[in-house]
Amino acid sequence: MRRRNSSKLPILIVVVAVILFVIFIIRVLSGVGEQDPKDIVEAFYHYEQEGDFGSAWEHFHPVMQERFSKNAYVTERSHIYMSHYGVETFSFELGDEEEVQNWRMAKDAEQFSNAYRVEVEQTFKSKFGTFKVIQDIYVVKDEEDWKVVWEFE
Repeated sequence: MRRRNSSKLPILIVVVAVILFVIFIIRVLSGVGEQDPKDIVEAFYHYEQEGDFGSAWEHFHPVMQERFSKNAYVTERSHIYMSHYGVETFSFELGDEEEVQNWRMAKDAEQFSNAYRVEVEQTFKSKFGTFKVIQDIYVVKDEEDWKVVWEFE
């Protein structure tokens, strides 16, 4: 009877392939849920564009939430867009994000060691014609999440 020479090479290939697959899955899943600062600005203005000012407010940093209560923000923001501007929605474009060191939203406010600035250009087509609003939006970390803040000077 002849003895088969079983090669360990196919088993080794399968083991290496499984290990590489597991490493790949771990790397892919570790990035799920993470957003960069520009993603947060995009989400914020998407909610505003849809008229969902309450969800937009949820993207504010706590210092912004202290400055505007949710109810006041929703009421005032919708009043500005719909009553003053005479529009129901708007389009927007985001500029590139730029890292800013030791940034403050106001002279007497807390300093954020790392912030990102994103220029936002909103275009409104209203009964008064088409106009644009350009605003720098800042994104800072609140614990593990990126949050939106505005500059008040």
